[in-house]
Parts: sequence; C-alpha cells; structure tokens
Amino acid sequence: MMDILKPANQRRWLGLLILVIAYLTAAFWNYTQDDVFITYAYSRNIAEGRGFVFNPGEHIQGTTTPLYTLLISGVYFLTHDLLHAGNLLSAILLAITCVLSFMLTRDHLPLYGRIGVSLILATSPLIYVSFGMETLLYCTLLLLALWRWERGKPYEAILAAAALTWTRADGVVLGGTLWLVAAWESWQANQEASFISRLRGLPYVLGLVYAAAIAPWYLFAWAYFDTPLPNTFGAKQASFEGIQFLKDGWNWWKTFYWHNNPLSVGAFLLIIIGGWRVLKIKPLRPVPLWAGFYLTGYTILNVTAFWYYTPLFTILVVLAGFGAAGLVQPTSLLVNRKKAMLFYVASIVVSLSGVLAILRSQDFADPPPRTTTYKVLGQWVEAHTPTNATLLVGDLGVMGYYAQRHTIDSPGLIVPEMYFKQDDYAVLKYKPDYVVATGYYTWQQVVAQDWFHSYYRPAVQLSTTDDSFSPMTVYQRRLGLVTPPILFQGDTLPLNCDIHLGEGDTLPNEIRARLSDFAGKVLIEDVHPFFQAIYPAHTAAGDEVIHEQIGLSLNIPAGNYQWELWCGNNQYTGSVEVRPYTENTSFVRLDEAIWPPFTQLAGIALPDGELAWSGGSVRVVLYWEAIEPATTDYSVLVHLVDAEGHIVAQADGYAVNNTRPLSSWQSGETLFDTREILLPPNLPAGKYSILVGWYDWQSGNNERQPLNNGDDAIRLPVTIQVQWPGGTGLP
Repeated sequence: MMDILKPANQRRWLGLLILVIAYLTAAFWNYTQDDVFITYAYSRNIAEGRGFVFNPGEHIQGTTTPLYTLLISGVYFLTHDLLHAGNLLSAILLAITCVLSFMLTRDHLPLYGRIGVSLILATSPLIYVSFGMETLLYCTLLLLALWRWERGKPYEAILAAAALTWTRADGVVLGGTLWLVAAWESWQANQEASFISRLRGLPYVLGLVYAAAIAPWYLFAWAYFDTPLPNTFGAKQASFEGIQFLKDGWNWWKTFYWHNNPLSVGAFLLIIIGGWRVLKIKPLRPVPLWAGFYLTGYTILNVTAFWYYTPLFTILVVLAGFGAAGLVQPTSLLVNRKKAMLFYVASIVVSLSGVLAILRSQDFADPPPRTTTYKVLGQWVEAHTPTNATLLVGDLGVMGYYAQRHTIDSPGLIVPEMYFKQDDYAVLKYKPDYVVATGYYTWQQVVAQDWFHSYYRPAVQLSTTDDSFSPMTVYQRRLGLVTPPILFQGDTLPLNCDIHLGEGDTLPNEIRARLSDFAGKVLIEDVHPFFQAIYPAHTAAGDEVIHEQIGLSLNIPAGNYQWELWCGNNQYTGSVEVRPYTENTSFVRLDEAIWPPFTQLAGIALPDGELAWSGGSVRVVLYWEAIEPATTDYSVLVHLVDAEGHIVAQADGYAVNNTRPLSSWQSGETLFDTREILLPPNLPAGKYSILVGWYDWQSGNNERQPLNNGDDAIRLPVTIQVQWPGGTGLP
C-alpha cells in the first residue's frame, strides 16, 4: 500500500520502536514501587549467601517470582544498584516482548497491524509503571510460549510456559491452557476412534514435560519453605473482597488511558471482535483462551495490584490489533483511493494514541513520593539501631531492604500469622524494637491510642510533600525485652513474660508486678490489664506465643531488691541491684541550681545522649532534692530553645509524670523526674539548649520562681544536636 509498509522497511520501524522505549525508559529511570524491593531483598540475600530468605534464618516464601529473583541475584554480582539495573532489564524485556508480538502475528496481521500493536505496547503507561517487577519477564515468556505454539512447536511452548510458572505461579494458567487446547485438538482429530483410543491419544507427554519442568522449584519450595505456594498468596487474597479485580481493572484503565485518550474506549469493541476472529485461527486459539482463564482466575482470587493486569493488557492489545484488522479487511474491494484514505485515518488514530500514551506515561515517571521517605528511614534504621533490632513496617519492600534488620510486615507478606490482622495486633504480639507508623489512617488509629505511647516513644519523623502516607514516624520501644540485673535510681525495671496461647485458650486478665526488699517489704507494685485489654483475642491464631511486659520505676533508695511477676498462671521471680544515680555514666552534677527554699536540682542525665532527630524525642532525667515543703504547687518548666532563645518544644508539669506536686515532697527526699520532650516535625537541624525552672501556673500569670542567683531558669550544661534523618541539614 505504501513503501513504508514494505517488509524491507521493517528495520526502520524496529529502530523507531527502540527509540520510543529508550526515551520512556530514560523518563522512568528512577521509577520504582515498594514491592520491587521485596524481590531485591531476596536476591541480595541469595547473592550474599544467606539463602532464599528476606530475614536471614526465616524460611518464608515472601516473593511470588522465584525465576526473576534468581535472575536479579545474578545481576547483583554485576552491580548492587538493583533499582536501575532492574529498570534497564525491564526495558530490554519490553523490546523483546514487542518483537515477539511481531513474530506471533506475522502470518495473521498485515504489517501496519503489527506495527500498531507494538507501538501501543511500547508507549503504554501500564507497562512502564510495572518496571522493576517480574512483569516484563512474565510478558516476554508469555508471548514466547504463544509464538512457539503458533509455529507448531508445542514442546518448546510448554517449556516456555514452565519458565513462566517459575516466574510466577499463575503461569500454570498458560500451561493448562496449552495442554487443554492440545487435548481438544487431539480429541477432535480422532473422532472415528474408540473412546479408549481417544483417551490414550491425549497429549500426556506434553503434560509430563510441563510437570517435570516446574517440579524442581515446587519440590524445593516444599522442602525449604514447608509450602509450595508463596506466603504472599494468602496475604494479598485476604486484602480484598468481591469482584475487586474487575472493579480495579476498570479504574486502572480510566487512570492510565481514558483520562487523556477517549479513543481508547473503542478498544473494548476491537478486543471483542479480535477475540472472536482469533478463536477461528487454530494456532492462535490459546491467546484468547488464556486471557479468559486469566481474567476469571484473578476475579476469583481478588488480587488487584496493577502489575497483575499488565500481562492481560499485553494480550488484549494483540486481540485489539486483530479486531482493527477485521474492520479494515472488509474494505479490500474498495478502490485504492478509498483504501488509502482508510489507511491514513487508521494511521492517524494509532499515531495519535501513541503520542497521547507517551505523554500520559510521563505523568507517572516520578516514583511514588513515599518510596523516597522509605529509603531515608530505612537507611536511618540501618545506621542508628542495633544489628539485632526488630522492625515493624506496613510496606515491606524499600524500608526492609535498606534497614537490613529483622523485619515484620503487618500485611503478612512474610509473616503468615498476620493474615486478616490489624496493625495493633502486630505491635502487641511482637513488641518489635522499632515501629514505622505512616500517615495512613490505620496507623493513625494505632498511634492515637494511649496504650501505644506507653510502649513506644518517637525516635525520628520525616515528611514528603504530596504524600498521603506522610508524616512517617519511627517509634522506639521504651522497655527492653531482657530484665537487666543492674540498674540505676530513676531507671525503669522491665519485666517480661511469654504466654503460650493454644487453640481456644483465653488470654490472662492482667499482668502484675511488685518490688520488695529482702525483708519482704513491698516498695513498688503495679498492675494493668493484659495487653491493655485490647488484644484481638478472637482473631489470634492458636498455638502461638505472645509477649507482654510491665515496667516498674525505680524511684527508691539504692540497694538490692527482689521482684515478682504474675502473668496468667505463670509466676516469675528475680533480683535487681539498684545503684546510686550518681554512678550513672550519663549523670551530670549541678551545684548551683537551687530554688530557695523548696528544692535543688542536684543533677541531670540524658539517657539517649545529646543527639536527637527531628520529629523524635529527647529524654532528660531531673534529680531533685527537696529542701523544705512548699506551700504552692509550682509546675516544672522544661523548655527546648534555639540559639535565639525561642521555645521550640517543652515538657512542663508536676514532677514524676505529674504524680508528685510540690506539696507532697518531704524534706531530704530525692525525686527522679524523667521528662520526654517531643520534637516538632521538620525542626531545623542545629544545636539547642534545655531550660529548667519553676513557675506558678495556678495564678494565671505563669510567674517564674527565681533561683538563688536571681535567674528565672537554668540553662543545663548540655547541648542537644538535632539532625534530619537524611543528614544534618534540611532534606
């Protein structure tokens, strides 16, 4: 029809195709999704000899793509920059996929139809937002298998389908489709034979080849993970209800195509026409059949991440190409001028769709803002927490990859017990050392609870512009999971118990602890509901171990004591040595901090040191010595101020967590007053000071009480260095 459509010019179209892919790959060069890094973490651990694991030592199949994981582990030997290596690999696989679409349809579509199919694939936003995932490998193997089948090579096709199943378990849909088509064709070809002969003629060998090719992985998975299915299968299926795959598919189409290209609505008609046409082409019958089985399967499973639509989209584009060709072919009897006009119109439509797709693709080229925050917080955890720390996150990939700590994810991708559970369940059950809470509403419901703050305190916070998941806060557990034998006055004694919960067992009502001297005198006693009475016992899995703890504040004289802990039917006992606070290595003595006539600030301590993080907290212990009983219940002033003296944060109130007003102090008594100053989000990096004083809040004028030197507050001899998690300055 036109010189440009002659077979000799196919190389030009291939060159144009590569240029389009290269252009959009450059735009998406830094693009990533959180789930990508789940696979990358497995690949890194394989390459570094830790095994097919996310957390070293835990054999949980938290990735759905063993073949791609192994492929990326090989890439890791060449470069540790898996983000860009994965995107480059995706671009190469996309180019191969487009070429395979040419090969699959070369005997069934005119050249302009094949060009249109490849152009739509090469410019599709859905393709590029799948970069880094196993999706492009999946599409490549899918078209490879269908092409080899179309060429009359069933065993090559079934081996490609086996590789597809290694890439993702749903590859079994293609393996099953190919075998069913082969079985049907065999059955139809032997209509004159007996029923037994027709059964014997079924392609059993083809099925055995497929089974033998996928068996090594599933046997390994069964032995290594105790299950052939990925753990993510149950976790993702548990997240949705109803025909969510169809609903979300409709929404993804509107997001990626309809919003900037209304012409795409015509694709639905073309797909129907094309599917009907392809069913009549014997070597291509697996194409629409696979699409139907795949769509049905995922509609039942209700797994709706957009990258699961990409393989289906690839095949639907091929079917749409056949639909478009079906509309053009009936015009073959028209005069050449009309045929040329129709071709020009079709070319304009395809070209316009391609340009609009390129423009729309670039709208998604920037990675989700939260992935940047996840990386920064993950690197912060890796740099500033013990190597044996445990970390709880909602999104597992990026933070888990960069944190390199034992990670628990509340959706349950690598923690089977978390199916159908909420974030508070994970916090209560696992008592992780650190919890990353996002701005997502489920996490905000957790951190708004008083019980959460009794267990955790903020360590650092970071926000990202235009991110609905911001702010993100790393919380640190207050109490250790091990009871130390030696502590200092003013410290908190952590007491821990483990409860084995069998199927149908009920939880204990309370946890109770007390501290006594060796004469049997009870000095401290505390009790609270087990797990604050909010543990979702009705959803707890049977045969599990859950951990609870309680803390006793050691506001007592130095000496040796014995402790007792009651947790359900279990009783624990032990001893602790309480040393004088003056022996604490972080203790700073103060000699002139006297507020006559009622008290003296004998010293202070910074349990966490002088380094703090924006959005985190600073703890300062004030060691008060009572001189004479006070007649007025003044409030303690604890202010964090910048270099100009501006107050940026404060922790005012009565002593000892608002439990000891001045009127209750006894002459000669020492009080251990721990203050937690919550730093505001986005607090600029720099040096800050702490002011301590007393003021009369009851009078309404907040009049400060003077020290013996006449000052209205004392500037503590410490400097708080505030940093941002991404460095010492603004991010």
